[in-house]
Amino acid sequence: MRQVLRYLACGTAAVGLLVATVSAQTATGIDKAYMGMWKLNIAKSKYDNATPPREGTRIHEDRGGGFVLVIADGANAQGQQTHQEYVYKPDGKEYPMAGPNQTGVQRIALKSVDALTVTYQIKTDGTVTTVGKRVVSKDGMTMAIENTSTNPQGQRIHTIAFYDKQPSKTMTQQ
Repeated sequence: MRQVLRYLACGTAAVGLLVATVSAQTATGIDKAYMGMWKLNIAKSKYDNATPPREGTRIHEDRGGGFVLVIADGANAQGQQTHQEYVYKPDGKEYPMAGPNQTGVQRIALKSVDALTVTYQIKTDGTVTTVGKRVVSKDGMTMAIENTSTNPQGQRIHTIAFYDKQPSKTMTQQ
């Protein structure tokens, strides 16, 4: 009888550990619908105290091991090409960002809220310069990226950029 109770207790503990592990993985995971190419929808986006860019695209690639590569390209309001890249895990740790004409060392920390939402902060030279949230719609077709920062004149900048998911290309479409 004691042996049966011991096995039952060990089995219950193992199931509890498995449930906790799966729950933790789900909390830090992101929905695979988030992966792919996204195109900025300027008409739907909102820019307070900021000039909208002329265009923008984002590519999100699963790099395995919980890492995601983000490549953001576009053209600012003056038509100058922009480019930025970073690889991260949605674990709240800081990861480096890279792009041309960067004026300081930039790092981004993203934290998963749920499978479709992450919050983030960007630091430049160790100072938080931007905070925000990125949300993918339940149907996986729209992504909203909300930023709050301050411009050089000390004005609060608040933007909500909407992106539309682009169809993925298969080998036969290329």
